[in-house]
Amino acid sequence: MTPARAVESRAARRKRATEARLLDAALAVFCARGYDAATTAEMARAADVAAGTFYLHFRDKRAAFERLAREAAHDLLARWQAAMRPGMRVAERVALALRLTAEFWRADLRRARLLLEGGPSFGSEGHLRFVDEIATALRARDGRGRRPLPARPLALLVAGLGIEVGRLVVADPEADVDELIRLVTRSLAHLHVAPVAKGTR
Repeated sequence: MTPARAVESRAARRKRATEARLLDAALAVFCARGYDAATTAEMARAADVAAGTFYLHFRDKRAAFERLAREAAHDLLARWQAAMRPGMRVAERVALALRLTAEFWRADLRRARLLLEGGPSFGSEGHLRFVDEIATALRARDGRGRRPLPARPLALLVAGLGIEVGRLVVADPEADVDELIRLVTRSLAHLHVAPVAKGTR
């Protein structure tokens, strides 16, 4: 490795580390002060960087909030994909998503309150990108060689229910979401799934 590449690599690592510190600080400040009262200066101070350093990584506090929301969504999606088993039916995938979502929100109630109630609503572009990622995870065929229900409408259902499960958990961390999951699973199990046409497997 040439010295120039080594310096670039160290610089990139330093940049990622600073950005991660700023995100941790932003989460702490948002949770402590609320979205409206939080300032980028406080975030920089909590991350132990100069105030101007914040703006090298984020446009403003909304950008930091949106990044926190995006990372939370990607973390949850990754957990769901890792827990899926080959051959799971669509209803089973959706039930798994809702169980993992409830666990995810319960794991950090301060973050749940912030993302679900304390900050600006999710931007439409970011939300729709997340819905598309959920749809991709739902597109795999079920264990009987059939295509799942239309993925995008199902993805919208999963995303919407995931937010509502979060609100339920924030209001009552001990809330039992199993009845909701059973209801959704039963409903999806009775919907028609078209067989895969020959030559498309």
